[in-house]
Amino acid sequence: MKRVITLGLIATALVFSACKGGKKEESGDNASGTQSSSSSTPAEEHKQAANAPKEYKVTFTPDSAILGKKKEALVKVAGATAIVLTDPDGKDNGIELTVNLSVTNKTHIGDGSSVSISYADSRLQLDNGTNITHDNGTDFLRAQPEATSKVESWTYKIPAGAKPSALNLFMDDTRVSVGVALSEK
Repeated sequence: MKRVITLGLIATALVFSACKGGKKEESGDNASGTQSSSSSTPAEEHKQAANAPKEYKVTFTPDSAILGKKKEALVKVAGATAIVLTDPDGKDNGIELTVNLSVTNKTHIGDGSSVSISYADSRLQLDNGTNITHDNGTDFLRAQPEATSKVESWTYKIPAGAKPSALNLFMDDTRVSVGVALSEK
């Protein structure tokens, strides 16, 4: 248990240090961008940004989890998108979170069977303490022994005023929770 907590803290520190380094590079790019001439005017750039839907950067801590009574399934987060949903009047209708996942079956050929993790059994925990189910998914995560599945997308509709805090995955009467955080892009 101490190892898991230690690895989680290390991963968090790496994420924060990576984010801080990215901001420094952006400011450096901005300084060089002001010196060079741009083909579009600032007004055109503002129009393009105003028409684009608002997105959040999604961070998972940790980005992988082990499931199963024999610890045979390694689930890996391959990325995610979070887009703010609004109606034509601009009213906030929540967030659409799409998570891309894959699973690796760690059992040896001949020693085990295929693994399957259902998006219908997953739960997205919100910061207000509620849990929601998926809105839709491309398919279950399935893998044969010593194989990795293709990446599947699971979508969750988060109500207005809430943010995700954890993704709970279930398989073979085991459960694992992966932390989810949104930040401004």
